[in-house]
Amino acid sequence: MAEMKIGVRVDALGEQTPSAASLRRTLGWVAATGATSVELCGRQLLDVSEISDTAVRTVRKILDDLNLKVASIRLPTRFGFDYLPNLDRRVDATKDAMRAAYRLGAPLVVNQIGPVPTPPASRRGAGTPAKTTGAFGSTVISSAMPPEGLSVAEAQAWVAGASSHGNISAGSHAGSADGGGEQVDPRWNTMREVLDDLGRFGARVGAFFAAETGTEPGAHLASLIDMSAESYIAVALNPGQLIINRHSVSDAVAALGDRIRIVNAVDGVLDLSAGRGIAVPVGQGTTDFPSLLGQLEDIPYRGPFIVGRSEMPVATAKQEIAASVEYFRNM
Repeated sequence: MAEMKIGVRVDALGEQTPSAASLRRTLGWVAATGATSVELCGRQLLDVSEISDTAVRTVRKILDDLNLKVASIRLPTRFGFDYLPNLDRRVDATKDAMRAAYRLGAPLVVNQIGPVPTPPASRRGAGTPAKTTGAFGSTVISSAMPPEGLSVAEAQAWVAGASSHGNISAGSHAGSADGGGEQVDPRWNTMREVLDDLGRFGARVGAFFAAETGTEPGAHLASLIDMSAESYIAVALNPGQLIINRHSVSDAVAALGDRIRIVNAVDGVLDLSAGRGIAVPVGQGTTDFPSLLGQLEDIPYRGPFIVGRSEMPVATAKQEIAASVEYFRNM
């Protein structure tokens, strides 16, 4: 297996003071753990809606000094893309984060999109789209993300080439998702339209949106993303959240395939006494990480594994993150 890329979710360390000195201290600690990248929060430390050129230069200088990269920017929102009130504001904020991500050298913006409804009957069991050869010679899934490592110009050329050469299957064009009179949950079309918009925007700016798994089976998310030929949307695999919501991790990986561009390495376990699932430190839950890594290797997956989870106890956050980094370094 290729060398594992390990990153740290910075907002998991607790509230941070939005200053260069605080960022340098935090990132200095991250680098000392052996991690090579970070996931920054677009709400903490960085205000992606108004990040200045000076701030971008400062952050990139700190990162370069510590030999770190930004793997992604996380932009948490109170509601998902299925909730209509203030939806335009959430979409615009996501686009601001995508612009900021590109300026900081990050390829992805991560967020949960809200619970994906059950796909229309015409989409259930559709399976994985057929594979084709992309404009740059790599094997890609029809309607899938551009290959990794492309410049903005190359990504745009890939998009244009995929459309003009028929690499996107006609079946993925979904002007209507009603399956010939079928009743469709209105949230399905709303979410599809938002992802279409964000996918096209990502191809223009050079940083893509990654929908985080967890609230629905992976096959539902895959069906939603694959509905449109222009849905250049990545996936952030969160195995812990899948377990918490009683979904199969291996089935999700099989359904989402090479759309998975980042792994939020969270562990989870079902608390039968409480009747719910909970996130736990890596290695203490039911995620079979060795098996998961093997399945990801078959894709093949070459992205980062981001350690750290939401709502970690501040008193033990550093200890848990350092142990998680060590866990993956030893695999």
